[in-house]
Amino acid sequence: MLQPASVRSLIGTLALLLVFGTSPASADALKDALARLQARYETTRTISADFRQSIESPTLATPLQSKGTMAFEKPNRMRWEYEAPDPQLIVGDGETLWIYQPEDKQAIKAPLGEMFQTTTPVSFLAGLGHIDRDFNATLDRDEAERWVLRLVPKKEKSIGTLVLVVRKSDAGVDEARVTDSLGTTTRLVLSGEKRNVDLDPKLFRFTPPPGVDVVKPPTY
Repeated sequence: MLQPASVRSLIGTLALLLVFGTSPASADALKDALARLQARYETTRTISADFRQSIESPTLATPLQSKGTMAFEKPNRMRWEYEAPDPQLIVGDGETLWIYQPEDKQAIKAPLGEMFQTTTPVSFLAGLGHIDRDFNATLDRDEAERWVLRLVPKKEKSIGTLVLVVRKSDAGVDEARVTDSLGTTTRLVLSGEKRNVDLDPKLFRFTPPPGVDVVKPPTY
């Protein structure tokens, strides 16, 4: 990720997906999986859940582990709250993205639209993307109770590859893995998901506490 980016969106072209030499059975399974995944998110207004995150990189001796809670509300509001020992808060209010690092007494502020473009992997969860427009997809595995999908952005190749573990029962996402061009893999596992419940608008607002420095992203 660097955290916000690890969750960014999913997507692939149904017509073009079936051209890449898959058997008729796997092609049908892929089409079904993508159609049901898209339909679920088109009918999803809000999502909240607990998450566990693991980041593995060639430059890290051991994986970085973290956990917390997340919430999304369409069209593009989000909140990721990381627990101790490395607390961090990521809030998107629809226009601005905040990344608050309390131990550093610092808050990074950036325009949400420039941090998350519509063809990148969080935009699907935020309700900004469309599978058959933005991603090329393949079916890695067709298991008894789950599909494992591999999604590659058509345009922004530097983002890397997104792998989704999708429940057949309701097309919900159990796990997402993003591997970027540098070989860093971010694994996100969700639990306790609540869908289409009313969320407190305060979740998606952030005001820097007194004494906190507000800065632009390092590459901004």
